[in-house]
Amino acid sequence: LPVRNAGGEYLARHGRGYTRFEHARAGIALDLLQFVPGDESIKVSRLRLRNLSGRTRHLTLTVYVEWVLGTSRSATAPFVATEIDPVTGGMLARNLWGGMDGRVAFTDLGGLQTAWTGNRTEFVGRNGTLERPAALVAGATLSGRTGAGLDPCGALQVTVVLAANASIELVWLLGAAPSTQAAQALIERWRVQDIDAALQVVRASWSNVLDAVT
Repeated sequence: LPVRNAGGEYLARHGRGYTRFEHARAGIALDLLQFVPGDESIKVSRLRLRNLSGRTRHLTLTVYVEWVLGTSRSATAPFVATEIDPVTGGMLARNLWGGMDGRVAFTDLGGLQTAWTGNRTEFVGRNGTLERPAALVAGATLSGRTGAGLDPCGALQVTVVLAANASIELVWLLGAAPSTQAAQALIERWRVQDIDAALQVVRASWSNVLDAVT
């Protein structure tokens, strides 16, 4: 959602420590890989796009998360504050009431994000739903608003130009760290990480666990 292709084919594959989704629509082939490294508080989502349409395409990719940072979104939402980190450009989120032991959550699109909002009401629309969010209606733009006192979310957006027969790879990071400095280090490290090599480490780790009993 919100652009589910009712007549299309979606392929989901679940392996040891990872999941991969594949779909093709309107001449664009998508391959989404997701996994969590065993030793770090981060979720890695790598999206590969291939343009099979025979013409140049302009595409907008939007990632979205609703911050909880506690046990109940309704209880913590008034105390969640977001900001764009001046060092990395990623979005940071904190529970100002003291939840999560002061940890800092973050979301990042490889530093490629050109638009964002930390306001869920803006993204979804007043009385709107995620099945048709106001921010994805033609002509809509994200305001860049972040801060405290909002209905908190983390929405990042990037527009790409994909030539005929070309492909592109985008990596979305979602995680948490003990401090702002630790979050910055985690973002910067995973922006340059070899995703395929990291996946092999994850698979090997899960194989060690799962093959202990035969």
